[in-house]
Amino acid sequence: MQINHPPTRGRTMDIRALTEEIELIAGAGDADDALGLMGALLASGQTRWAIEIRRAVSGGKLDREALIATGEKLGRQSIEDREQARRELRKATRDLIRHGGDNIITRGARELARFI
Repeated sequence: MQINHPPTRGRTMDIRALTEEIELIAGAGDADDALGLMGALLASGQTRWAIEIRRAVSGGKLDREALIATGEKLGRQSIEDREQARRELRKATRDLIRHGGDNIITRGARELARFI
C-alpha cells in the first residue's frame, strides 16, 4: 500500500495528523510507507520523530508493534510538552501581573490568567 504524505517542507507536521498517519501505516501500511513518513518528517525538520519511525523498519520489514509504540510515545510527549508550556505561560503571566505595572500588556495578562 502506498500512502501519499502531504507536503511538509518548511513546516512541521501536526501531532494529530502524525499520530493518525502512524496508526494508518501500522494497520495497513508497509515499510516503504513508514520510510516515506520518515522522509516527510525529515523534510519538515522533525528529526527526532523521523528517527523513532525509522527504528520501526528493519531489514525492509515494518515492525508494527514498534511503530504503534512510537505513536503512543508521541502522544504522551505531546501532552507533557503542552502541560509544560502551560505551566511556563502561567508563571510568566503571574510574574507580569505582579511586576508589570499598569499598562495594556499587564491588563492583557490579567485577562489571559483567567484561561490558564
